[in-house]
Amino acid sequence: MRKMAMATASLLVVLGVFAYAANDVGKCPVSGNPAKESSFLVVNGQKVYFCCDNCPKAYEKKLNVVDKGPGTCPISKKPATAENRMLHKTSEMVYFCCEDCPKAYAKKNNIELKEGTVGKCPMSGKDASPDSFLVVNGEKIYFCCDNCPKAYVKKEGIKDEGPKKCVASGEPASAEHRMVVTKTEAVYFCCGNCPKAYADKNFPKSDAK
Repeated sequence: MRKMAMATASLLVVLGVFAYAANDVGKCPVSGNPAKESSFLVVNGQKVYFCCDNCPKAYEKKLNVVDKGPGTCPISKKPATAENRMLHKTSEMVYFCCEDCPKAYAKKNNIELKEGTVGKCPMSGKDASPDSFLVVNGEKIYFCCDNCPKAYVKKEGIKDEGPKKCVASGEPASAEHRMVVTKTEAVYFCCGNCPKAYADKNFPKSDAK
């Protein structure tokens, strides 16, 4: 009886470890569903996990990824391979003076303006609200509350210096007219060691794998 109790306790500990590992990957940034370890992209030296194999493609589309394919490894200067790939993403909040300027800015920079889908909040996984959103590369990303956009900006490392000059007109900008602009490039390496060296140089707090 004692052995059975110990075995049961051991099993619960093991299950707890696996449950923690599964939760550790967080929520899929596309669907808001629980993510899994087998589906991921390396972005700025860190793994971003998804719920399925289709979401990474949708995520890359949202990030406006420019992918020219394997060229020369930026670390060793040797030929790069398709297997060793990282997305280098830079994001900043840009502000406008009026509601017309985002349209002019989007047209000039080939950004398609979209309403987006009010689905799950990418931060909490809860049902999103149509009243809480951020415009990211022209598309509205919806959240469950007013706190989640702030958490999203912090999590994604979005540079935000506040409203200064409108990026379209040059006039004083307004805090209510803003857009997150993300530029992303696929970077390829020659081996599994170079991504870490690249991440250490460009993203000191990352954990490249």
